[in-house]
Amino acid sequence: MTPNRVGVFTDRAPTLRPGVYTPAIVANGLVFTSGVLGADPVTKQMVKGTVIDRFHQIMRNLGAVLTEAGSSLNDVVGVDVFLTNIADADDLTPVYMEYWGDLMPTRT
Repeated sequence: MTPNRVGVFTDRAPTLRPGVYTPAIVANGLVFTSGVLGADPVTKQMVKGTVIDRFHQIMRNLGAVLTEAGSSLNDVVGVDVFLTNIADADDLTPVYMEYWGDLMPTRT
C-alpha cells in the first residue's frame, strides 16, 4: 500500500525553517508546494539584485523541488505571486512568460 502523502525535500532548494514546513507534498498524483523565495540554496540568503534576479532564483528553486517530486515547471497549473512593490508587476510579467510559454498557469 502506498502512502497517501509523501514529503518532498531537496538540498537544491532552500528550506528556511526546517521542521516547520515541508517544501512539497505529493498526494494522489498531485504535487503541492510551499511558498518559494528567491534565496540561494547554499547560503539561505536572498539573492542580491533586482526583483527579476530574485524571480529567476525562485524559478530555479521551484524547479528543483518539482524535479525532486517527479514533476516539472511544465506541470504547474496555478501560482500565487507575492510582490512587496506592485510596481514590479509590469517588469515581472515578460520574465514570467519565459517560463511557461503559450499555456501559462493561473496566477494570483
